[in-house]
Formats: sequence, structure tokens, C-alpha cells
Amino acid sequence: MNDQIKRLDSKIGNQLELLSFHIPKSAGTSFRNMLRDVYGAEAVLRFDTPLRGGGKFRVEQQPFTGRTLPNRVRVLHGHFSWQHVNNILDLPPDIPKITWLRDPVERVVSNYFYLAKRLREILDEEGRGINILTKMERSLTEYAQAEINQNRMSKFLEGLHLSDFRFVGILERMDEDLQHMADAMGWTIQEAYQHNATGKRKREITAGERAVIEACNAEDLALYQEALELRKQGYWTV
Repeated sequence: MNDQIKRLDSKIGNQLELLSFHIPKSAGTSFRNMLRDVYGAEAVLRFDTPLRGGGKFRVEQQPFTGRTLPNRVRVLHGHFSWQHVNNILDLPPDIPKITWLRDPVERVVSNYFYLAKRLREILDEEGRGINILTKMERSLTEYAQAEINQNRMSKFLEGLHLSDFRFVGILERMDEDLQHMADAMGWTIQEAYQHNATGKRKREITAGERAVIEACNAEDLALYQEALELRKQGYWTV
């Protein structure tokens, strides 16, 4: 639909107060709940766009065909890239932005096992007496080597530098960084939040699997190390 590739009413950009970039398997669900406690449930909208653009976007996981968003919305949180969401909404460049990063290898492994778990639940092969998944399932390294699964953090943040963010949290330091983020944003945190873990792995990854994942995610490794260094320098907490 043509409306999908046109910009929404430019007034939308004026009402928004925050963009929260949710990189898959980086504490997005629990963090969205916290945002709703801070801003109010109706003020935080889940907004997802195709990573590379050129397709339909979704609001609260439903296809969206309108041209405007509710006036009450102050925060967009979801899987979107800056370049695509800005093209849709015509946002001011200085709108506050936040995100969470995660060790790239751990993020890929978590994403792989999460998708495998979801696929098994959907297919219910045991209950249906079939074994299609067993025959078709990709290995961890095959998953990691697919271009669409490489450098996902860098792809979501393409067009931005870490210094453009009001705060960048590190998942491995979530408890500490939640408070740092709250201080930076002027929030009061009412409860403790836990990220939505996929669950225990069936096995540890091998050195060979780790090497493949690292080789396929060099950009994300560099991004993550840069974030750790900026964090060490107190960039977002001063």
C-alpha cells in the first residue's frame, strides 16, 4: 500500500519524547514494561519496521495502514532502524534515543535458541507425529552465517553513532545500568526488572562455533567494545 512508504503527519515527530531501539534478545520486553510504568501504558507504543525498509510496519504487532499515531503516544519502542523510522515519521534529529547492547556472540546464540524453541512450539511435531523440523533445521553456525543474522545490532543503529544516544545500556550490567539510565533520564524506577531469558541452553557452544559467530559479527563486536569503553569512561553517567 502506498501509504506505507509515505511519511506520517509531521506533527507526530513533535509529540514524541523518546525512541527506544529494541535489538532482538537484548532485554526489550522487560524494558518496555518499565517504560510503560514510567510514562504510562498508553503513552508507550510498540512500533516495528522492516530492518532495511521497503515493507509494511506494525503497531502493537498488528499491520498498520493509517497515517497518524494516537496523540497520547510519547515513546516508540520496538524493532526499527533510525533511517527507516525517521523516513516514516520525519523526526527531529535530536530526539532522545536509548538502546541496550549485548555481547554479540551471546546475542546470536540466544536468538538462535529462541527461534528454535518458538518453531518447535508452533509446529508441535511430537504432538502431530511429524519430524519436518528435524530434517530442515539449520545448525547454529549455518544460522550465524546467513547474512540476515549478521551484525544485527549495527544494522538497527545504522546512521547513528553511540554518542547520539542519551543512554546505551549493557545487558550484562542491566541492574546497574537501569539505575544509571533512570538517573540520566530523570526517571523513578518502581520495581526491579528482569530481562526475558530464553532459558538454559541444551549445550555450551564450541570454540569453533564461537569463532564462526565472531567472524560473522565483526561490526557488532567493534560496536559492543566501543560501548563498553564509553561506559567505562562514564560517557552516559556523568
